[in-house]
Amino acid sequence: MNAEFDLSGRVAIVTGAGHSIGRATALALAGAGADVALAGRRIGPLEDTAAEVTRHGVRAMAMECDVSEERDVRLLAERCARELGSPEVLVANAGVFQEWGPSELLGLEEWDRVESINLRGLWICCQEVGRRMIASGRGSIVTISSIGGMVAIPNAVSYTAAKFGVVGITKALAAEWAQHGVRVNCVAPGYVRRDVETLEDSPEVLAGVLARTPMGRLGEPREVGLAVAFLASGAAGFITGATLVVDGGWLTT
Repeated sequence: MNAEFDLSGRVAIVTGAGHSIGRATALALAGAGADVALAGRRIGPLEDTAAEVTRHGVRAMAMECDVSEERDVRLLAERCARELGSPEVLVANAGVFQEWGPSELLGLEEWDRVESINLRGLWICCQEVGRRMIASGRGSIVTISSIGGMVAIPNAVSYTAAKFGVVGITKALAAEWAQHGVRVNCVAPGYVRRDVETLEDSPEVLAGVLARTPMGRLGEPREVGLAVAFLASGAAGFITGATLVVDGGWLTT
């Protein structure tokens, strides 16, 4: 491994680490040598991820955390610092999708549910961990948006609004925090294979996605995780405020 990609001795926090992209990202960071704090709403999947992380010879901790609650995120950062060390990498990945439907029929409760996790929760994580990075004079934050943060997804207005907002937060923090040695970048995945709520359960939807994707397949969670690991590493040392799209060419069509 080139030294610039090596994360040995670094401590990372990954939210939404129990499944799919979050789990794959935690494993990619562990494979590069980072110790990883895993956060999510259910401890069982987090503990499973932690067991896989430690097989790379690094340390892991798992903690239930609702990212929309400031107190939960503060306790996560404090426990990470106490057990693993001060976090130098944050992957703000936790997110939910909305119930599909016409925007004129979207209820405020559903809007609030999506925004509270996808936007408010991401902001709370960035601010809480970012303060610690600023104090230490170094750090790398990678937010997770979506192709839905680059172009509109019909019948998903709350999700689209949140993911556009993630890109905006990324750019704003990158501009502000570069002077403190903190880089902030974004990864925007396309349609990726999941281990829950899989597209394979909806053959017609899957067929449409594959027909629109030039590479003709779903992405793998690890492909997103490796993109995150790159942006977190010294190999991306002169990159901040960028959005790296990982979508098999979906946005090109």
